[in-house]
Amino acid sequence: MEKKTIGLDEVLTKYGVPDPKIIGKLPKGGQQLSFVGHADVNKMLLEVDESWTLEPVAFDSDGLPAYRVENGMAHMAAWMTVHGVRRLGIGSCLPNKPDLLKELMSDAIRNCGMRFGFCLSLWTKQEWEDLEHSPAPSKPRPISLVNPPEQAPKQAKPKTLTPLSQAQIDQFNTACEAKGITPKAVALNAGIPEGTPWMESHLPALRSAFKELASFKDGE
Repeated sequence: MEKKTIGLDEVLTKYGVPDPKIIGKLPKGGQQLSFVGHADVNKMLLEVDESWTLEPVAFDSDGLPAYRVENGMAHMAAWMTVHGVRRLGIGSCLPNKPDLLKELMSDAIRNCGMRFGFCLSLWTKQEWEDLEHSPAPSKPRPISLVNPPEQAPKQAKPKTLTPLSQAQIDQFNTACEAKGITPKAVALNAGIPEGTPWMESHLPALRSAFKELASFKDGE
């Protein structure tokens, strides 16, 4: 019987946005963080590659996975290999967990899996929401299509025509891929003519268009 496989190029489309039925909620910083358990991610991995592996980057003198504690959290680096492609991820949890190594391995499965596109939409949303509670950087602010930043005070100097940075464009493209929509479709829906360079002044229209198209895709 021929073995059915799913290529890495299909992971983002098939597993980038997880089934709402398997999404759980975890309290974090007064918010409810959406997540998918490691068992469900493990199931997705097996559907893509039955021979996938996860290997800690280092081991201690007892032969157990090595980890370090920094800023009140335990961290363990690990390599995940899927279809022969190896990518690095980090498993993190509180250091006082009774099953510390199991918790670190479970979180590493989720984090490494995200590097391949598994449940990427949840990680992207979390990072955007975290940006709102960070100090404003001096360089161009990262694009946020989830919750637009507050309007600048009236006394602030008017913004100049500043092009979006490559990092902003990459983040925008990743968000579109996670929702199964194309950046071109979002731009056209925002009223930006094809071929026009994207500027900081386009962000409000891009956010609005992204939300509209994403809501349409979620309702399909």
